Amino acid sequence: MTSRLAAIFRSVDGEGEVESVSDDPGLETALVAYVDAARGAWPDLDVGTEALVRHLAARTSRGKLPSAAHAGDLLLACACTRGVPPAIEAFHRHYSPVIARVLSRRRAPADVFDDAAQTVYERLLVRAADGPPEIADYRGVGALRGWVSSVTARTLLMLYRSKGRRREQQGDSGLVAVLATNADPELLYAREHYKKDMEGAITATLGRLGDRERTLLRLHLSERMTIDKLAAMYNVNRATAARWLAGARDAVVRGTRDELRERLRLDDRGYDSVVALIQSDFELSIARLLR
Repeated sequence: MTSRLAAIFRSVDGEGEVESVSDDPGLETALVAYVDAARGAWPDLDVGTEALVRHLAARTSRGKLPSAAHAGDLLLACACTRGVPPAIEAFHRHYSPVIARVLSRRRAPADVFDDAAQTVYERLLVRAADGPPEIADYRGVGALRGWVSSVTARTLLMLYRSKGRRREQQGDSGLVAVLATNADPELLYAREHYKKDMEGAITATLGRLGDRERTLLRLHLSERMTIDKLAAMYNVNRATAARWLAGARDAVVRGTRDELRERLRLDDRGYDSVVALIQSDFELSIARLLR
């Protein structure tokens, strides 16, 4: 057996005494098994074997390989660190519920919940000006799920300390509620009636989108992530991120339009009237349905 992976591993200055394991004849075998386990968990992630071994070596303490039980987690973290789009999308599919569950169990109010979730995504996935995103700190020692939960809990505590509960926003919500009760009852009924149809059309359209389109819309509309931060997360230029986002928006607009016209049997004039009535709810509905 060649010792190519062991040589790559030894060439990286990790943390601790890597040399203590470098002479172990079983190192190459262990590395091959580790890479195989990682590939088995995420066979479609585009990260080269050498890049993964270097990533692993840089995070190995005292020259001891972490358990291969979490090799897939480390591969996902490595791919997210490098801005691989399918990895970013996979992270959101698998770990958005983890983040939401931590915030819900700690009874975060709606405004704090949204801020905390946005901050977690930015901390973990957006490249900083002076270094990689924070998910690069994950070492594969324990499950990524637990590590993400810890980051979320710390982020929530930080927000409680720095921002409080934003009582002024609750006041704004109360004002909106008062104004709404004074609106024309027939108009409110019509808006609510068509809003349900619109949300059904949006739901059907979102189900037909690709993972990248849903993730971009979710981050931008639900988590209020800017185009610049999306570009940094995906490791692309701003123009590319803006083009991806615009394409996702257009797909939802076109799909919702077609779905709504078919559901309500509307001609052009009827469709324009319904849209004028519910247009203000469109992006809010997308954001809520993507959560």
